[in-house]
Amino acid sequence: MMTLYTAVGRYRLTEKGLPVIMAGGRECALDTHELLLWSILAFRILSYDELKAEFYEKERELHILGELDFDHYINRLINRRLIASGRDCTGVDALYDLMGHLHLQPISACLAAKVITFLKLCLLKSFPLRQAAQVFQAEKLEPIEKQVISLIKDQSLSTAELIRCAEKDKKRLRSSQKLMECLYDDDTSDCETIVTESRFSEKQPSVLTAVANLYFKQHIIFDITL
Repeated sequence: MMTLYTAVGRYRLTEKGLPVIMAGGRECALDTHELLLWSILAFRILSYDELKAEFYEKERELHILGELDFDHYINRLINRRLIASGRDCTGVDALYDLMGHLHLQPISACLAAKVITFLKLCLLKSFPLRQAAQVFQAEKLEPIEKQVISLIKDQSLSTAELIRCAEKDKKRLRSSQKLMECLYDDDTSDCETIVTESRFSEKQPSVLTAVANLYFKQHIIFDITL
């Protein structure tokens, strides 16, 4: 069996400068080791062994060795729903188990952040001007990736729901009514049945790949509903 993990929610600083994670409409404070573990997983998907090895390596590098072990922190964050996990016999099935029920939120790169990155590359790392300027270039997306971004602009959708939308060739859902008509067009459909049925859809591989790529490219974050 393979188990995969990723981060849930969005990092931000409070007015007092304290780091918190926003997930499912909640504001969650983390201790140093929890924040380290969450940060390792932000925009990444790792196996148990990969995550454990990197956690202990970063712990040593930062000189923050704790009294509690890795499993304590990861189980605590899973229980708080700030880390998601998926488990199955193959990598693809474990990936779907991880992402199927997670909702997607689009994020856009801040111009100020790009300017800061540009200046750092030019001044601190002595990158050639033309190479450094590439941070301002829009990243080219595949058609299925563009479709996913378009669908989540107006509605909060899970990966499983996106697969259902792809089955019906939906490019945009501008209202809650359109969402209900697309996803819940019969009396038997609910969130759980969609997650189960989408696992075996012909569109599953392409949408799953698109969602993973958008996450790695930092175009989306994963969130939960409460």
